[in-house]
Amino acid sequence: MLAELFTDYALWLILGFLLIISELFVTGVIAVFFGIGAIIVGLLTLFGITESLTSQLWLFAVISLVALFGARRHFKGWLTGNVGDAPSSDAGLGDAVGSRVTVLTDFVHGSGHVQMHGAKWDAESSDDLKAGDVAWVSGNRGIVLKVSASQR
Repeated sequence: MLAELFTDYALWLILGFLLIISELFVTGVIAVFFGIGAIIVGLLTLFGITESLTSQLWLFAVISLVALFGARRHFKGWLTGNVGDAPSSDAGLGDAVGSRVTVLTDFVHGSGHVQMHGAKWDAESSDDLKAGDVAWVSGNRGIVLKVSASQR
């Protein structure tokens, strides 16, 4: 009974699609390759190329593992990105240290806004800065600039 159930091509196709769909919820970029193996075995069974449960299981294992080890690295880069996509420094602000900025709003409780290279930035400072003052970038915390009244 179990052997007849597994030789049915529909079971392999359903299993394949379920494995591929499961990859959307558990993104380890592994289940999709077993799904591809199951779909291929389902199609081979549908066309009568393989009939026995033993040959189907062997084909499933071989196709899935070849797909997994042969293409996983390539597909994982597509699905998760790579280090080249990440900025080289925190928020790409490594070159901003020492830059001159214009204070746009009075700093209240140590925070305000500055303009750097034509863009408005959130900023923090322990200095009392007023709109129109010139300040200098001394660092950053994420995308918030740390500025001071004097160049350090």
